[in-house]
Amino acid sequence: MNKDSQKGRRANIKTFFRIVLKKRILPKAVGFFIPFLFFLSLPSITHSAEPIRIGLLLPPRETNTHLGKPYLKGAEMAVAEVNAREGKQGIQLILALREGSYKEGKTLNELREFLWEERIHSLGGIVPREAILPVSLLAQEQRVPFLVFPLDFMGAASTGAEPPNLFWISPAPEAFQRAAVRTVAQFRKKRFFLLARDTSAGRNLVKYFWEELKRLKPDAQRIGELFLPEKVEDYGMYTRAVTSSEAEVCLSHLGPKEWISLARTAKKQGYFKKITHFEMESGNLESLVALGKEAPEGVWGISAFPFWALGWNETKEFVAKYKEKTNSYPGLDALSGYVSIYALVEGMKKAGSLGTERFLGTLEGLSFRTPIGILAIRKADHRVLWPIWCGVSKFTGVYPFAILEDLQAFGPDSFLPTSPQGEKPGSKPSPAAQ
Repeated sequence: MNKDSQKGRRANIKTFFRIVLKKRILPKAVGFFIPFLFFLSLPSITHSAEPIRIGLLLPPRETNTHLGKPYLKGAEMAVAEVNAREGKQGIQLILALREGSYKEGKTLNELREFLWEERIHSLGGIVPREAILPVSLLAQEQRVPFLVFPLDFMGAASTGAEPPNLFWISPAPEAFQRAAVRTVAQFRKKRFFLLARDTSAGRNLVKYFWEELKRLKPDAQRIGELFLPEKVEDYGMYTRAVTSSEAEVCLSHLGPKEWISLARTAKKQGYFKKITHFEMESGNLESLVALGKEAPEGVWGISAFPFWALGWNETKEFVAKYKEKTNSYPGLDALSGYVSIYALVEGMKKAGSLGTERFLGTLEGLSFRTPIGILAIRKADHRVLWPIWCGVSKFTGVYPFAILEDLQAFGPDSFLPTSPQGEKPGSKPSPAAQ
């Protein structure tokens, strides 16, 4: 078949596809037809005659979220590195970008057309929690793996309903919860208070915290708890409630934006001189940078990427390159974009091709090097086993914001399913925290 005939056939196929989308006809035929074409077009990773196209989903611009930019920059850095290193072996990557919310039928149809027209072999992205399932189902329909970083990863727990082509490239929210309660259980103080958002996730956290704290610290006293509505006009009423309760320790999970508002109010009140506070997202780089010099010292928090304390060469190189390109420091979102590309590449190389069955099989249980050490994808739920660190905020003069010091590492093994008898043995902190 000559080149003109091939182009004509592709044009006819695209025309057919657009008609089906617009008329919404033959849904079953499309469900079988498109995956079949994708399967025929999947190249061998070692003899690829064309670049491997990775679709990248970003938040819509009208949301005014900045998270898409760091994620994209991290992915672009990884693609540039892979193309420079692996080009001689025939591996060349191209990113195809798409912005949207992917919550409605129209946007999903547009995404389906994007996957087809761009000939996407793998899909990654930073998307809202409620869009993860419909996007992953659509990607499964197209025989494409989907590596996701949830826009609010702390509220995106696995439900068990996700298809097998979905992989979570983010820390598990359960890991933060367990690290928080295990850390405060080591405090000498005994009187505890909780602040959480008035959501199902917030109430589940409070229930889990009290049950687990009682198990780990039998003499702990439950002083009180408060649930914050979606919009809070006066954070001072909550900090005053904590200080007037005679609590010694307050653990909160408010989210980065809410924490910033509460921290500023509480610092003016002298709250942190009276209460030992632990906010689960206070170690988030977004929070640390936003507070800047206003950040209170002595606040306990969690970080999934404390780059300032990690001595690995991969960490230093990644941070230096990112800062050179953006004049800022990389957060968890940038790291996830970077790591997602390397997970795909390592899976492709191990599988030897992009055939769906074999490729997905290599992603399950895959181990690969990253700026936070070796990560592995757990077979049971396709979660990356991501280490996290607990520490206390302090200004060091090295950065224009506070960082977490006195870090205690909670390795991924700490969060594997355990037996009723207790912890899985063999969990050790990383060298960075010893």
